Amino acid sequence: MSSPMAMLMTYQRVEVITGSEKRRFYSAADKAGLVAEAFRPGVVASEVARRHGLNVSLLYRWRRQIEEEQASPSPEPAVNFVPVRIADAPPSFPDDKMAPLPPAGTGIIEIVLPSGHCLRVDRHVDAGALRRVLAVLERR
Repeated sequence: MSSPMAMLMTYQRVEVITGSEKRRFYSAADKAGLVAEAFRPGVVASEVARRHGLNVSLLYRWRRQIEEEQASPSPEPAVNFVPVRIADAPPSFPDDKMAPLPPAGTGIIEIVLPSGHCLRVDRHVDAGALRRVLAVLERR
């Protein structure tokens, strides 16, 4: 048989868990306070985490979230709807009552070059031909 001392030495510590631990909730103020405490100069973040029963990575995550919130620009103002009133269609005007268009001008373009040459063309001039003529006149 074994002695009473031998029996005492074989026992190990057993922890009985009676239920599942609920997830803790920390308000924004709680998080900010813990982050401020943990990251003061000379303070070790892991000691603060241990003292409050937290994992130190949680403090770093909260600090990153707080920094991102402070760095992000303010949200865009909410889009508001403008009231719209649908009116009856305007009465149609007969063609003879519409105001006549002003008469078109002659459409003559006058170009005075630095050399003193003056060139007059109408509005239907070929743009390529006009470029060639201007290039020749500018070389003189």
